[in-house]
Amino acid sequence: MAVVKTYQFDIYKNFKFRWFNKMTKFVLSVLFLCSCFFYSYASPLFPEHDINDPTLSKNVVGMQCRKSLMYAPDKLESWCEKSYKMGDWQALRLIGVHTGDGSRYVAEATRRADNGELSAISSLAWIYYSGNFVPVDYPKAISLYEEYINRLNNQYRNGMNKAHKRLHSIYQELGNVKEAEKHKRYLDENDDTKANK
Repeated sequence: MAVVKTYQFDIYKNFKFRWFNKMTKFVLSVLFLCSCFFYSYASPLFPEHDINDPTLSKNVVGMQCRKSLMYAPDKLESWCEKSYKMGDWQALRLIGVHTGDGSRYVAEATRRADNGELSAISSLAWIYYSGNFVPVDYPKAISLYEEYINRLNNQYRNGMNKAHKRLHSIYQELGNVKEAEKHKRYLDENDDTKANK
């Protein structure tokens, strides 16, 4: 009897070891194939352009800046600096996200908002609303969103809805029911989904 038990134990041990080897090989093969697939997939998403090529368009440089955050973080600063120099000031936001210092982005947004640029006013309002790069400052965000709404003059409906939605959220957080309801009413009256039904 003792011999049979030893034999059964050896079979079990042998089976367990072979199963572990097969499983290990399978897992390593899957990991290898996944890494090959990811490399081949990521390659077309971040094409290799020469950053010094004078024929690169502003759009190509901007796409390289945005894509580098995910696919080539080591190249982000150089692509985004080039994009900024070509006129895309929003590239500074990605540099700020990447480095953790958004002071240049906040300064540029402030300068442009002071000159009345609508996209800068909206961006600066979002900065103070969300607390990205600066401490949350609801009164500043409210004043910027109100300025944005007044300057839009109902020309850009999507922007108006976003601003009213954020103002509604701010006033709800502050507990100002009257102002929150005012912005909620605007959103209800201008809800495109209800109008299409």
